[in-house]
Amino acid sequence: MTMLDKPRETLLQLLSESEFDLKSLSEKIGRNSAYLQQYVTRGSPRELGEPEREAVGKLLCVDPDIFRSEGAQARPRKARVPPEDNSALRVPEIDVSPQAGMGAVVSDIVEHQQPIDHWSFPRALVSAFISDPSKLTIIRVAGDSMEPDYCAGDRILVDTGHTTPSPAGVYVLWDGLGVVLKRVEVVMGSEPKRIRIMSINPAYPAYELALDDVRINGRVVGKWTWK
Repeated sequence: MTMLDKPRETLLQLLSESEFDLKSLSEKIGRNSAYLQQYVTRGSPRELGEPEREAVGKLLCVDPDIFRSEGAQARPRKARVPPEDNSALRVPEIDVSPQAGMGAVVSDIVEHQQPIDHWSFPRALVSAFISDPSKLTIIRVAGDSMEPDYCAGDRILVDTGHTTPSPAGVYVLWDGLGVVLKRVEVVMGSEPKRIRIMSINPAYPAYELALDDVRINGRVVGKWTWK
């Protein structure tokens, strides 16, 4: 009696514990009904091909490499890459403070600075409110000038595509000294145009600047507060 090698012996053992026999399993993997019978009893083929090992392994719920002859080199498997989720929007979080120098522009910082994190949002939800979601970024609030609405540590969602201070609202801007978070409104009737820059915390006075002397980096469109 011919001694079976390990892969053939393993296959017969697994078949004895399954719903298949050599004929039905051969047909199930897309080969002729005698394929596995010849493989086991005649040694033809000498070794199962890669597609056949994969198919048999899947049907018998085992690692297909157990049907590989001893000494044969296993082919490296490609890591499974999950399909891209087009329904999710990834928004970068950036650290503005180190970059808040002369004429700092948040959109430039986003382009050149490595994000410190990414946040995911349902794309359909964001797109309903923002015309260009690719312009969004997240910034961490520092200081107490905008308390109680915006506290230190809060994350704010900024639309960097919105670079004009209209309508009045909360904006991120460079005011000549650094990048700040403030409530901004245009001073009506001013020529040249001026804007009024206000903190929510009454301990900080409001001030006015010429619109040409500031850089509007984006409008705040959302925030997260940790309780």
